[in-house]
Formats: sequence, structure tokens, C-alpha cells
Amino acid sequence: MKNLLLPLAIATLFTNFSASAKTLTLGHAMSLDNAAHKGMVIFADKVKEKSNGELTVKIFPNAQLGSERDQAEQVVTGAIDMAKINGSLAESFEPTFKVISIPFLFRSSEHMRSFMRSDAAEELLNSSKGKGFIGLTFYDSGSRSFYAKKPIKTPDDLAGLKIRVPESPTMMKMISLLGAKATPLPFTEVYTGLQQGVIDAAENNVSSLVEMRHSEVAKFYSMDQHTMSPDLIIISENTWANLSEKERKIMKEAAAESLEEEIKIWDKTENANIEKAKKMGVTFVEVDKAKFQEKVKPMLDDAKKDPKLSYFIDKIQAIK
Repeated sequence: MKNLLLPLAIATLFTNFSASAKTLTLGHAMSLDNAAHKGMVIFADKVKEKSNGELTVKIFPNAQLGSERDQAEQVVTGAIDMAKINGSLAESFEPTFKVISIPFLFRSSEHMRSFMRSDAAEELLNSSKGKGFIGLTFYDSGSRSFYAKKPIKTPDDLAGLKIRVPESPTMMKMISLLGAKATPLPFTEVYTGLQQGVIDAAENNVSSLVEMRHSEVAKFYSMDQHTMSPDLIIISENTWANLSEKERKIMKEAAAESLEEEIKIWDKTENANIEKAKKMGVTFVEVDKAKFQEKVKPMLDDAKKDPKLSYFIDKIQAIK
């Protein structure tokens, strides 16, 4: 009888283990070469390691689960567990996130990174509670500049151009103040948009220019560095509610640790992509940033009139 009970007990044990194991979905629209994707792989590995395999993360890259907006909406409704989205897109779901898209708010990449590690960042990540999602961590996505088929040296060079932007009211306002026409377009459609003349220019970091092959159809990268809006990984509140306190701790720890690794990967990847872009014939154009800053300064002034935004602006500007 004992010989029969032992295999049954072992089978029951493995059945219970399997039933308690959880797999969480994480989607994004970037390529496998992107630093954020590599950071998410590290995040997934750390979650598995810290949970002894009871909690795993399955990553769906290359917009397999839809555009960034599609994925963000799916996170909000609980259709998928997590997504990595552009920081400027987050404001469509929680307006407080618009603070990280205010042009020239971050003084440098070091300033932005200090913010991403700060208590203020944690407050901002949690500002969307009750909206269907919360943020797990920010990820470095460098600085965003304009790229087109012609050099853009001053705001005057943008006059009348159709500029692709994420679906962000803040980004659209910035383009309008600079004298151009904001054209919201899914990230995956930028290449054909530039190729076919649907848009005249786009704005993003160098890695997006190279990894998404935009450098084939836009040979001038004008380094105004108008925003340093970090990406973020968001998780559905439904998913978060179904995690134990121990599992939540694991997720937050893994996310914070992956941020540090993603920053290292970002620097290495961005430098390599600058060299790749040059070899592909891309010209990097130096600009007078002050002229761009002057045009968009009203955005910072207006944001300071909003108590929620002013709170985070003060916190960010106080970071050394």
C-alpha cells in the first residue's frame, strides 16, 4: 500500500506546483536588438530566478500583440499582463505622466537616470492606480531628436512639415509650437510613412532610427534632443491584484535591477548605432538648442499651473 501511496503523493506534489506556477505576458513593439528588449529579457530571467520558477514572464516583441497603444489598452483591460510603452503614450491613460514629455525638462541623461531611480519616479509610476494599470519601472530610451530627408537646424526648418509623433497630446503640442504639423502614427508604420511621403520627418532616438531601418529613408538626424522621455513597463491592476505580496516584491526587485542593466546596454547599443548610422550615410546635424527651447517654453510654464504636474516638475528640477 505504501508503495502505491508514494507515487501518488509525488504526482500530487507536482500537480500542485504546476497549478501554483504563473506565466505573465509582456508585450512591446521594439526589435530584438533594442536595449529595452534585452532589459526585459533580464527582467524575465530575474523574476524566474527569484521565484524559483513559480513566476515566469513570456515576452512578445515586434508588436506581435499589436501597436503600443493596442498593448497599453490590453493591459488596462487585463487582456495581457504587461507592456513596455513609450513614456509619452502613458499620458493618454493617466495625464500626470505628461510631465516626463515636457521638452527640455531633463538637463542630461544623468539627470534623467537620477530621476528614474528616485522616490519621485516611484510616485509617478503609482499615479495611475485606479486607471487599470501601474508602472513597474522606467527604462532609459535616450534623447529624442528630429530625422528627415533634409537637415533641420532651426525651428524654421520645421515649418509646415508633417512630423510623426506618438499618440501624445504633449508631443503634438510641442510640434505645433515649433511650427510643424503633428501626425500621430503607429511606430511600426514610420518607415513606410517616410518612404511614401505620408510624413516628412519623425522624431526618436538613434537606436530607433537604425534598428527600425528608418535610416534607409531619412538621412539627416538633427540633434536638438528636445525630450528625454523614458519608457516604462506597465502592469495590469487585475494582474497585480492577483499576485501575492511576495510575488509583487519579486516583480519590483527584478524590474529595478533590470533597469540598471538596461542602462548599461542602452549606452553600448546607442554608441554602436551611431556608428552604424554614419556608415549608412546618415549625417548628424548640430543645432542651436536654445532656439528650440525658446519656442516650446510655454509648455513648461503652462504645466507649472497644474498642481499635480507642478509637484513632479519641482521634484525633477531639484534632482542634482
